[in-house]
Amino acid sequence: MSERKKPVAKAQTSVYRTGYVVAIILAVVTIVEFYIATHFNNFAIMMLLGLLKAYFVVNYFMHVKSLWSEEESH
Repeated sequence: MSERKKPVAKAQTSVYRTGYVVAIILAVVTIVEFYIATHFNNFAIMMLLGLLKAYFVVNYFMHVKSLWSEEESH
């Protein structure tokens, strides 16, 4: 007998979509960082872009935002 795949829940689909959007944002910011580093070499802008990338990584991939929520998701 063949196993049928269960449909993916909408909530799970939105989580994947959010992950993809964050990954694309990180890729775009990395491209901008590369351009600034090769053409302008501005330390302040590089630090701001690095902090922006750190924010996305910490909040969305390390799930730090869920530490302060009252809802138990584990």
